[in-house]
Amino acid sequence: MSIYKSTIATLALVSSLLLTPIGEVLANNDLDGVWRGELEIQSGISLTIGLTIQNGELTLDSPNQGMFGKVPTEYEVTADSVTFTDTDLSATFTAMVKNGALDGTFTQGKARPLVLRKLTENDLARMAFEGTYTGDLLINRRNSLPLRLNIAVLQGGFLATLDSPAQESYGIPISEVSVTAEALSFSSPMIGATFSGEVSAESEGGYGGQFIQGQARPLTLKKLQQGEAPKESPKPKLGDNGGAAAVITPAGVETTYFKGQNNQTQYEIGSVSKTFVAYLLAKQVVAGKVALNEAANNVWSAVPSGITFAQLATHHSGLPRLPDGMLEQADPHDPYVHYDTEDLQQTLETVVVGPPDYEYSNLGYGLLGELLGKVNNQSFTAAIEESILVPFEMAHSYVALPNTERGLTIGHDILGEPNSRWHFQALAGAGAIVSTLDDMVRYTQAIVALNKDNDAAVQLMLTPIQDIGGKTQQVLAWIISEDQQGKKFAWHNGQTAGFTSFVGFYLDGSRAVVALNSQSVSVNQEALALLAGASLSSLTGAE
Repeated sequence: MSIYKSTIATLALVSSLLLTPIGEVLANNDLDGVWRGELEIQSGISLTIGLTIQNGELTLDSPNQGMFGKVPTEYEVTADSVTFTDTDLSATFTAMVKNGALDGTFTQGKARPLVLRKLTENDLARMAFEGTYTGDLLINRRNSLPLRLNIAVLQGGFLATLDSPAQESYGIPISEVSVTAEALSFSSPMIGATFSGEVSAESEGGYGGQFIQGQARPLTLKKLQQGEAPKESPKPKLGDNGGAAAVITPAGVETTYFKGQNNQTQYEIGSVSKTFVAYLLAKQVVAGKVALNEAANNVWSAVPSGITFAQLATHHSGLPRLPDGMLEQADPHDPYVHYDTEDLQQTLETVVVGPPDYEYSNLGYGLLGELLGKVNNQSFTAAIEESILVPFEMAHSYVALPNTERGLTIGHDILGEPNSRWHFQALAGAGAIVSTLDDMVRYTQAIVALNKDNDAAVQLMLTPIQDIGGKTQQVLAWIISEDQQGKKFAWHNGQTAGFTSFVGFYLDGSRAVVALNSQSVSVNQEALALLAGASLSSLTGAE
């Protein structure tokens, strides 16, 4: 549940026949040049996409992601159109010349409008400032945080984004950026941060200045040279600041704890909470209270028409990742605590719903949780307790509402610094559950056992609904993948400001894994290794 993550992901070739508007046919060489456009991923979140065309040859740029000069798998440039497809990126683009621009559709996971405009001589002169600027933000005497500022040239301006690779946050929007040979400055309202720096003898060719986010910290940003890779920072491991893991087999359960934690230690499980919501939905479908393809506004009239329960549960509702403007109004230390049902209703009344393509949505799952409570005329919390926590004997688990604390351990950020706990209201279904390793083992064992016994709700929950590529299928919340032997397993992970989690199990019940970490760093690699057969001792290096 990080602020935003953006990577170019997977899609198939879309071909279409377009009529040529009268008067729009250009001479072949009129398309020669550098073309740039702003691709809106979500309201307020954009990337720059660029093409360079020379004598009918085409290369692709994504400057905010550090990609330049990529030759697509296939492309065609005519006097009045440009098309390409790239299998590596699973992306396509089809455009026609309109009013001197390339007006088309960029498709990658979902189709989005994209207009490319040719750079002028003045724009091309500013290309000297395009690229990736890196630096280490000094946090304290022990720690620094690597940051990357990506600056791209558009016609008449710049578009910049900020990456924090150690926090797995990419494409953070920059609202204003100014760069010259002497100075660099930018601001990001999304994370409440600004930077202002100048070139000096002390900055050694970079821009030395202050990064302000609550407090001022020194930061020097230096542009990477062409072909130069940013340095990689050491990644923390599962348990470095506390955590726990379990391997579950028919023979029993093996557990390990780190940094003195034990079976009473409570962790935020983040988006693994979505699997609880999915089970609750499946139970209500089996009980005949709702149907997967039923319109959600049958239960709450504020929900935009056309959205079904199945779409919400598989991230195909067309709703954005988060409510528009939510983070700008949030407490950065507890970003979900303020968002209540009145806020959710207002969002639903104003939200622009996109096409039903895959887009991971915390808003969608928060809404789904509220809907499932309404179906039973009870709160989401009461529904979770009644249907899951009590029958699965998860006595040390709860939904983290405001002013709810029951012994949750201290979480840590990527640098190992203590971090704030999260609380939820209307978006609780997205990631509000707190649990212990023992309780999560009981939960996983219960799901595995019910699946083995052909329980109708669990069978429904694990039935593939959407193919999301790479031998991967989306079921209700869970993701179904295959290992190297073609054996299928279900999994989900989670992340908050101070914790990460992973739960996975083979569908045949042969092995399952739970990993809980008191630090906001991915544990996917370690958890998948355990699921594939590695021993718990491998986490500590013990023989």
